[in-house]
Amino acid sequence: MTKLTSTMTGLALAAGSLLTTPALASSHREAPQIAEDQLVDNTDVYAFISPTDANRLVIVADYIPLLLPASGPNFYRFADDARYEVHIDNDGDAIPDWTYRWTFENEVKNGNTFLYNTGPVDSLSSSNLNVTQWYKLERINERTGRTSRLLTHAPVAPWNVGKRSFPNYDAVAQQAIQTSGATMSFAGPRDEPFFVDLHVFDLLGVAGAKTTDGVNVMSLVLEVPITDVAAKGVRPTSATDKTSVVGIYATASRPQIRVLRRHRGSDDFGQFLQVSRLGWPLVNEVIIPLQDKDNYNRSSPKDDVSSFGAYLLDPEVPKLLNLVLNAGCAATPAGGRTDIVGLLSPNGTVAADLLRINIAAGQTNEKSHFPNGRALTDDVTDTLLTVACNNGSAVGDGVDANDKPFLNAMPYLASPHSGNP
Repeated sequence: MTKLTSTMTGLALAAGSLLTTPALASSHREAPQIAEDQLVDNTDVYAFISPTDANRLVIVADYIPLLLPASGPNFYRFADDARYEVHIDNDGDAIPDWTYRWTFENEVKNGNTFLYNTGPVDSLSSSNLNVTQWYKLERINERTGRTSRLLTHAPVAPWNVGKRSFPNYDAVAQQAIQTSGATMSFAGPRDEPFFVDLHVFDLLGVAGAKTTDGVNVMSLVLEVPITDVAAKGVRPTSATDKTSVVGIYATASRPQIRVLRRHRGSDDFGQFLQVSRLGWPLVNEVIIPLQDKDNYNRSSPKDDVSSFGAYLLDPEVPKLLNLVLNAGCAATPAGGRTDIVGLLSPNGTVAADLLRINIAAGQTNEKSHFPNGRALTDDVTDTLLTVACNNGSAVGDGVDANDKPFLNAMPYLASPHSGNP
């Protein structure tokens, strides 16, 4: 596994300078049903050791793809009838041991106006901020079922409406960073951190167009002590044990039943059902075919090999690269792409679509690069296409960096684009 990881790191460094071929959205509108319910559509998951404290882990879960900044008057928000969750497996069995859950509620101060804000906003408590959203953050021990409430009525950062509405948006958004003990949390709009040329969907026709520049996403950012997610609450000392690697994935769930009322909205009933999930970038997007994408979103990582293993062993992507672009990708070996399966099962863990990161003592932010976690700056498209093609040449889309610089502290992602810059 160490050799495979080293190989991928080298490919990632080389990919941007060579062959220009297609790129793919990380998990944006990847399945038929979730494309019709964008408020609970996972787009990306990131995990990295904090750049300021090597004893802390940062997890980012993004939702709601490709948001135009000037999308008023009802600007984007998290769904108030859904659960957004980040799950963590700390013993290598692909079954969550800890879950962090966000649930949201909305508030409108004045229903007699169509405006999001009725004047300039200089703080989250401004009376001019007419539409606000709040959330509850819980931490769930999946083995005992015990739930601890970390935050209650925590504010979501507002939409960056424009310079007239928010003369200093960044100062207002920073107020949405909340702390509970050693846990830090942020929820709200940010710049879309995934950089790619989306012209791939026109029969792989890309040429380095920065199609995700200028759009936003809704982000959940969590920073916790590593001991909060480590097995038995102890940071591992060996980097090769199963427990030295935590597996992370994000989901969204909705109530099973919705009843539309003629005059008063709708009511929701029943248990929550998972409708979206994401661990590694691009797995559901380009490895799982259309007939199984919705099933994949409702399934669990522990069942990935039994349910979808054939697609991992014989992916479609290299065949398409050869068919459309004559890229010279290697044929699938007789035994299948066991190298891909190996990348999904580091340190002898159960192979699954989990974003895994080594949390052992000595791990640092500088080492937190895909597939060992995923940094915001990682060009995962180039890396994964190079691995998929498997012919010894680097493959890239010509888009190698984000349109805005990332931050070195919470909430790490760049400030969202404004509707009126």
